Amino acid sequence: MTFTLLARSGALIGGATASKSLAAGNAVLAIDPAVGVVASQAWTNRALRGRMLEALAEGSSATETVARIDDWDDGAELRQIAALPVSGRGAAYTGDGVSTWAGSRLTTDAVALGNLLVGEHVVEAMMGSFEAAASAVDAAAFARAVVDAMRAGDDAGGDARGRQSAALLVAQAGGEVVIDLRVDDHPDPLAELARLVGLRAADLDRRAHDALGGLSARRA
Repeated sequence: MTFTLLARSGALIGGATASKSLAAGNAVLAIDPAVGVVASQAWTNRALRGRMLEALAEGSSATETVARIDDWDDGAELRQIAALPVSGRGAAYTGDGVSTWAGSRLTTDAVALGNLLVGEHVVEAMMGSFEAAASAVDAAAFARAVVDAMRAGDDAGGDARGRQSAALLVAQAGGEVVIDLRVDDHPDPLAELARLVGLRAADLDRRAHDALGGLSARRA
């Protein structure tokens, strides 16, 4: 019922999600800049996000982390989860009871996954778009690449039920969350998310300019 991209580029890490469900951003994504980014979706168990981040923080690989779902959840067959650490390959799990089409695709720096999609070409379009994007030079460029990849998935059919919500998280690995945006209810949530990214990018540029101006003034 949701499609999601977890991605990494240099010192930037984050994820985006979209769904024909109200406020998917409240339920799907979680990030710890010191550890990585995770997603829990399908018949969502929100508690799995914290469990995965804790496991990554304790030194488990992404593969080891998602493999622990049977220990954490009696309804594992209904869940779809993924984890991407700040370093190392990501991993994903799709339970046998998750609504089709459901599955994932992985590369060195990204995990694309979804359920109740029109077909596997949705996650393939997401991954293809992100891999084709130039390496991000800053948080705003990275955010745009992630949202563009999500829009590629949406253009390929996305959630078989339609559109309603979307969300984005971006962090500096080992630093802080710099972009946290949600569109909880909108006829074209990814287009609205892209608009908000533009506003946030302008805000980040203004803050950087103000900080540079303050530094110059102190040096003078």
